[in-house]
Amino acid sequence: MSLIQPTRQNPKGADTHNKVVTPNRNQNHMKIENILKFVVMVGLVYANGHEAAAQTAVPSTFANITIDGSFSDWAHVPLAYTAAEGSSAAIQYDNVYIANDANDLFIRVTLYSPRADAFANGLDNIFIDGDGNASTGYQVAGIGSEMLIQNGSGYQEKGGGFNEGAINNLGWSLAGSGDSLDFEFEVSLAAAYASNSALVFDGSTIAVQLEGDDTGFNNVAFAPSSGGFVYTLATAPVPEPSTAGLVCVGFGLLILTRRLIRQYQTH
Repeated sequence: MSLIQPTRQNPKGADTHNKVVTPNRNQNHMKIENILKFVVMVGLVYANGHEAAAQTAVPSTFANITIDGSFSDWAHVPLAYTAAEGSSAAIQYDNVYIANDANDLFIRVTLYSPRADAFANGLDNIFIDGDGNASTGYQVAGIGSEMLIQNGSGYQEKGGGFNEGAINNLGWSLAGSGDSLDFEFEVSLAAAYASNSALVFDGSTIAVQLEGDDTGFNNVAFAPSSGGFVYTLATAPVPEPSTAGLVCVGFGLLILTRRLIRQYQTH
């Protein structure tokens, strides 16, 4: 089947057979200017279209965190993200920190305004892309979520639905500061789908998207704005030999060397 190309209509009364029109210099400049404007417009559209998929890379940090509302054990965890102050109609995310140990994922969030029940309600949502694949799971803010955490419970989303069933072994723990501006929580890396017992965290790289609804359940707050926090689970660092241990080894080698020298001299 052949494609029918649109035809260009000539103005009424125009003689297009014998008349040759030569564009002047101003017309050429206008054409070039219009082409440049078009190129810039296409570039802006492309950039805006891809901004939603932009991701926020977070440094991998192995840390032993105790969820107790005391934040001194976060001292060496680098800042992952600072959000712009959002609407007071929902949770107002400020700073975000992420770390893990061999068993749990830890997240710390500070807020612009106090929220006594932060993450302990049906409005503050945590979406986790457990396989690091944005094309699988429930689509939200540029990530593919396999698990939603809301009000301390986990919900399966790996099939693309908002709530496809429960999560076992969530290992949820939450604590906040006295002024309700600083919160920390943990999620077990052994969390599994109740439907088939498969692990939610089935890869080393994940994405985390924080979201907040207003009382009408409208999506208002996002941290980051899109694409999630991309985080590679850290492994435990190999302990370095202590100074005392090295000294002991050194003395041992010195004593062994002297014995070998004496044995050689006696023979």
